[in-house]
Amino acid sequence: MAINISIIYKHLLWADSLNALLRREDSFHLSHVLKVDHIASLNHRFKDIVLLEATYPNAELVNQVINLKKNKLQVIVIGYHLDNEFIDLLLVKGLDGFVLKTCGKANLFEAIKNVHQGKKYFCAPIAESLSKRLYNQSDKNTLTTREKEVLVGLVCFKSTSNIARQMHISDATVRTHRKNIMRKFGSKNYLGLLRYACREGLLQTPDEQFCVGCRNKRCSSPHFG
Repeated sequence: MAINISIIYKHLLWADSLNALLRREDSFHLSHVLKVDHIASLNHRFKDIVLLEATYPNAELVNQVINLKKNKLQVIVIGYHLDNEFIDLLLVKGLDGFVLKTCGKANLFEAIKNVHQGKKYFCAPIAESLSKRLYNQSDKNTLTTREKEVLVGLVCFKSTSNIARQMHISDATVRTHRKNIMRKFGSKNYLGLLRYACREGLLQTPDEQFCVGCRNKRCSSPHFG
């Protein structure tokens, strides 16, 4: 029996190319090709696997995945490399697979078949990123007191010299702490640092509100900015 597939796209040329590629395979049945603006009209009675085009990692993408999963659909995002924090957030929301646009059709077909069997599928670069993140996960709770102080300064966009003056240490020591923090997080992404600092209650300034719902939801909300 053919696997039902729906394409939800932002760029028509991408959708047309993917459409032509999938129609060459007898094991796939293309049931919908919809622009992302019309995502609500997707008929989920077919229990399709949805191929969702992603351009930028943002809250909109997370909400699209949430809405599709509410309709009991299996979702594979096809896009560019995401920030680690967004990968984590998408996984929490039930994402079934992620394939980079730089991957070939063999990866895409493997993703579709795996997800159809109820498995998760992430192409090699994404899987490697997730593995590194899981490997470093235990280190996140081992920040020293000094590292936490530097972290707060970083997410509040303070300069190295400013942090050094406040902590009564040298600029070189601040840079060393920053290097250790980045190593423990596995990336140089400030969004990840911010979410961690907020979640751990390190941001004590009452006037600071970095994301929507920050004060109440403590980074459980997908809405940023």
